[in-house]
Amino acid sequence: MAIVDDEECVRTALAGLLRSVDVHSDLFESGLRLLEHDLSHFTLVLSDIQMPGLSGIELLDRIHSIAPDLPVALMTAFPDAEWRQRALEKGAYRFLAKPLDADAVIAMIEGLLGGAGQA
Repeated sequence: MAIVDDEECVRTALAGLLRSVDVHSDLFESGLRLLEHDLSHFTLVLSDIQMPGLSGIELLDRIHSIAPDLPVALMTAFPDAEWRQRALEKGAYRFLAKPLDADAVIAMIEGLLGGAGQA
């Protein structure tokens, strides 16, 4: 699994949460950094929407042009209806509001992986 957020505290908190359920994650401070890697290594990308440079929506478009079947969940601290609609219309796997609900994140990942770890 890849976690993309410009805030280090968010990345590390999410990585710790995922470790608690035996899911490995790679952390990226920007979408451009993620795109430098082979996307086939990931089963899910969890990205912030509002970041400097490449936004989460733009990252979603780029990922889907390279790896159309790779699920991308988007998260934001500003969850309004417009962002949600735009994300889902672009093909986001999920739209999550910050602060994230730990149980909801774990349920999303377990649902995607069928209960198995190693995202």
